[in-house]
Amino acid sequence: MKALLQIIKREFKLFFSNNVLLAVFFGAPIFFGILIGYTYQQASVKNLSIAVIDQDNSPLSSTIIDALDENFYLSVNKVTADDKDLKKDLPSFEAIVRIPEGFEGDVNYKRHPHIQIEVNGANMITGNYANIGIRTVLGTINAGAEIVSLQKQGVPIETAKEQWEVFAIDNSRYFNGTSNYLLFMLPGVMGAVMQQVFLLGLALTFSYEHENNTFGELSEITKNPVIVFLGKAIPYWVLGMFLWGIIQVTLLPFFKIPTPSNISALLITTSVFILSLTCLGMLVSWIVPSQLKATEALMVVSTPSFILSGFTWPLEAMPAWIQAFSNCIPLTYFLQALRKLINYDTSLGDLTYQLNSMLIISLITGVATLILITLKLKKKPVNK
Repeated sequence: MKALLQIIKREFKLFFSNNVLLAVFFGAPIFFGILIGYTYQQASVKNLSIAVIDQDNSPLSSTIIDALDENFYLSVNKVTADDKDLKKDLPSFEAIVRIPEGFEGDVNYKRHPHIQIEVNGANMITGNYANIGIRTVLGTINAGAEIVSLQKQGVPIETAKEQWEVFAIDNSRYFNGTSNYLLFMLPGVMGAVMQQVFLLGLALTFSYEHENNTFGELSEITKNPVIVFLGKAIPYWVLGMFLWGIIQVTLLPFFKIPTPSNISALLITTSVFILSLTCLGMLVSWIVPSQLKATEALMVVSTPSFILSGFTWPLEAMPAWIQAFSNCIPLTYFLQALRKLINYDTSLGDLTYQLNSMLIISLITGVATLILITLKLKKKPVNK
């Protein structure tokens, strides 16, 4: 126990003596959390800029334009009768609605006119929301116009509604019912940043010993590879839990991210995630003896991991070889579990697959690191 405490104390001292690592480890998650939080503080997409090419200039086209502008998602920022007026400002609109000449007359005489919607596909999120808003408005007006037409033919209003609307559609959302984009993004980004800074710190654990030829100091304290492993790992595990605690207690509530009711499940999931990162980082730090190269190697793993984790794009839609790579990244399973805890308010029993996967990563990389430490301790004589 004395040897373990001595190595833990030594590791804490090395960590806090590195000002750059200290600033990145604690500063980056808080900085990025605040940055992302304020970036998506509006939470849902609204007031998307659209343009209307109104070649009809009729009461019905004016009604359509007013209805589009009143929709939650939309803001009609330009109305014109000529396409040429939009050419210069085309990128600034998320969608363009074209109302053809003679539109109202064609509606009245049932000639089935077409309204064309052109969606800006450069940003799929804003384009999709604009498309949803426009189609909702036009669908409502379309139904209303048909009902009015039937009324003019002498059909009673209730009968007209039944003829047009065979069944009603009630649309609602569950799990993030308000389409809060902040609730969607912030936990995932924080998990990714946590992984990145954690691996950055762990890249220095053994590469520092190799570069400075100080491994003899560890072997003088103990020859037990398990104690060396735990002595190097525990400080990062403690610091990681402390850092996530700060995020969970201060940052997430500040931006109104709901706290899971099952706090124990969240703590266990976070602990296993940090354990898997610790074992993976220590293995790479041992294999790559240069601090710079170890950092670069771990950044290659962590930088694309948010994209490859399946958080924003389903794993099932990725090629098999990318899925295989994703399944080796602890972040993949942590974000799956975190989404379940925050959105689904699930129990620990529903996280068995994610926890087991992270424990397998921990076991494989941890055992490999222990073997390497054992070989090193046997090979290197004790320095007196």
